Formats: sequence, C-alpha cells, structure tokens
Amino acid sequence: MNFKYNFIILLIFFLNPSVKGAETLFLYKGTFSRTIKIEELYKFKVTKKPSNKLKNLMKITNQKEKELHKVLSLKIKVPLKASSKLMNSKIGEVFLSRLSEIIYPNKILNKELSTKAIRSGILLSSFNNNQKINLIDFFKAYPNKNVAIDLNSLSKTLKKVESLKELIEFYTDSPFKKLKDGRSNT
Repeated sequence: MNFKYNFIILLIFFLNPSVKGAETLFLYKGTFSRTIKIEELYKFKVTKKPSNKLKNLMKITNQKEKELHKVLSLKIKVPLKASSKLMNSKIGEVFLSRLSEIIYPNKILNKELSTKAIRSGILLSSFNNNQKINLIDFFKAYPNKNVAIDLNSLSKTLKKVESLKELIEFYTDSPFKKLKDGRSNT
C-alpha cells in the first residue's frame, strides 16, 4: 500500500517536470500587501539573521524574531499513508477547505484548486523530508510559484482556535465535575 502512494507521487514528478515549489510568499491584510521570497525565510531559518526586508516585515506585522524562527523551524511528523487517508476523508476535506481560505495560489481564489495545492504541498513535503514537514518545506513543495496568505483569515481562525481552547480548558477545569462525569441530577 505504501508503494502505491510513493508511486503516485513519483509519477506526478515525472509527468509534470515543470512543477516547482513556491518562490514568493504574498501576505495580504486588507489593503496591506507585501511579498517576501521563500529563500529569504529559509536563510533566516538557517542563520537566525533576518534580511532587511524580513526585519521590516516583522516590524509591520508585530512579529517577534524568536517566535518567527520557532514557527519556521517547527517540524511536524506527517506519515504519508495516514495523512493521505485523512486528507481524502470528509473531515480532511472540510479542514483543507477552511485552510484554503488562508493559504492559496496568489490571485487564484478557487477553493478546489487551493485545496488540492495544500494537499499536494503537505504530501510532497512529507515525502521529501522523511515524513516530517515544516513551513519552509511545505512552501517549497507547494505546486505554485506564488503562494498567498490572507492574514485577516489567519487571525480570525487563530481567535476561533484560542476561544475553543479556552472553552475546552474551562470545561475540563470547571467546578461542574458532576456534569462532566455524567453524575448530575439534571
């Protein structure tokens, strides 16, 4: 079964050799838009020294240097077989659809295309990096030269995640232990 997934990925490479990873990252926030080369992010990840353009971008977006480096260096284990099955399930489709509102090929607001590009970026970067990915690997495997990130959508999503996390923490730490354990009289 693992051979089948590897064969499909290799077939994609050989049938379409012009497919390259992302080279430029476009950041959008309302009327604000900036670009940065993926290579600049990679150099920052390796050297921990941001370029002048990256320094300006961090200043504009209120991003701290250490936090950005941590995000760019974070590696996540993504087993090919399990992640492929998950991304092709109904839950995975919903997740990728929502993610496609944040990350998409620049100037192309087609959810179906964006969903496929994200799926491809995740699987190819996992395949190329011993079933582990990080943000730079994902961008390098993303099948479009220009990738866009909608910072407004990202911010909204992060707020939802944070409020959901707070709700879960409240519920697990709440004084309503009987309710949680199902011993309530109501």
